[in-house]
Amino acid sequence: MTQETIFHKAWGRVRTYCRRYAQDNRGTIAVAFGIMAPLLIGMVGMSLDYSQAYLVRSRLAQALDASALAAAAYSADEAEIEQRVQDFFDANYPEDKLGVTFDPIVQVVGDEVRVTGNATYNTMFLKVLGIDTIDVTASTIVVREIQGLEVALVLDNTGSMASYNNIDALKTGTENFINILFDNTSNPDNVRIGMIPFANTVNVGSYGLGYNPDGSTYASGEPFVTLPSGVSTTTNHGSSGGWYGCIVEHMDDGYDAAATHAPNSYGQLWRSGSNWDGHGWDPGVNSNDPYDWDVTDDYEGPWDIYSFGKVITYDQSCSGSGYSSARCSNCGGDGLCNSPYCFCRNSTPNQGCPYAQIMPLTSDRDALLDHVDTMTPDGNTLGNIGMAWGYRVLSPEFPFEEAHDWDNFYWKKAIVMMTDGDNTENGTYSSFWFTNKNNMSVTKFNNRFAEVCEALKDHGVAVYTITFTSGISESTKDYFRQCATSEDQYYDAPTQEELIDVFERIARELSNLHIKG
Repeated sequence: MTQETIFHKAWGRVRTYCRRYAQDNRGTIAVAFGIMAPLLIGMVGMSLDYSQAYLVRSRLAQALDASALAAAAYSADEAEIEQRVQDFFDANYPEDKLGVTFDPIVQVVGDEVRVTGNATYNTMFLKVLGIDTIDVTASTIVVREIQGLEVALVLDNTGSMASYNNIDALKTGTENFINILFDNTSNPDNVRIGMIPFANTVNVGSYGLGYNPDGSTYASGEPFVTLPSGVSTTTNHGSSGGWYGCIVEHMDDGYDAAATHAPNSYGQLWRSGSNWDGHGWDPGVNSNDPYDWDVTDDYEGPWDIYSFGKVITYDQSCSGSGYSSARCSNCGGDGLCNSPYCFCRNSTPNQGCPYAQIMPLTSDRDALLDHVDTMTPDGNTLGNIGMAWGYRVLSPEFPFEEAHDWDNFYWKKAIVMMTDGDNTENGTYSSFWFTNKNNMSVTKFNNRFAEVCEALKDHGVAVYTITFTSGISESTKDYFRQCATSEDQYYDAPTQEELIDVFERIARELSNLHIKG
């Protein structure tokens, strides 16, 4: 029944009563009608006015629904969503519509866009009863669905993974993880996975020099690693010379782009005038510490190359397994250092450097699966550095810029961090340079790890952590548990079968984020 029909029927009843009143000469009826007329008119008017108010609310709700849907699909920025809601609301509820409306109230809460609108209907008949207006309210909630997923796999490639062929279990779990995510989307472009194998450091490989592994230009071609003159690259991990692709974390100050490296120091000693700390690391002190560049994505390079060795000074020699005077900078004929500082490079300068490079975010399933096969155990456990570079891979900032912005709601970010051991400090060298010249400790490594975890969670990244094998300490399990977004996203996998199962479970959970085609 239309509003016009309701109005005419109600008004017809009022006129009938009025006509009977005019024709009736009985005083009691006249008096009764005189008393009842306002009530009768008010009751009929109430029906009409409230039906009109309901119409206002219905139109208000429709306008809010259209506005919220359009705005939620338009942007992830709250200010832009608010403006979009207002624009669509004005178009869907113009001023000539029945009812006086007010600007809608917009709230963006997580994945929900909540919009509330208010309107006032000016009554026609209820004024008789002293009711001039009826206020109506409508609201709507639109749940924004995830479009795609970016996930970084931070994977322990340390020497202990060779035990019982544990590395093969990791490879199987990683391959299954990749396949499950790609199998559960209709559009492979909506799944992007990066890999960060870690040990004493991470291997940025050719990306650090501005090109892809196939030799083509990477991104803008801008290098973020300083390769000193006279130092070549190598694809042979066991080579006695050449840079394999790993890096040293950088000090937060003291980098002189014009500094020169000491001859035959393989880029480990840099002079700025008379100072030896041209690239931040100072061989004259034992307190070098790159904090807080080693826990953030703010530092954009350059990084120095990793070359396993040690720093010595006057009258000291390069002694010990793998060292000789021929591999020492500023070495005299007697094999002793004849300079304030010399660097002794080991005959296996890439030990502790992961065989497998970092792989930036990609939707190339085959390339990811091929890359899994390059993982080979070597080196000590510095999970905090693996986590820091996982952070950098997920960041839209240089040096890896494949990731979407942190606040792009339509792309969910996740990181999966797996280790088979406690953090340990190599006695000679790591991504924190020469061990006797830094101020690092396992406690600091653990604390830095926790800082990276918190930074990722502050960005809205879903953090999953895995401890593998039964040899991990309870304290490591505790900080891995605290690192995860929730306790349900921490997994302890004592066996190879459980490790494989955990990777599959996490992949299925991430697949439930409604990755859309």
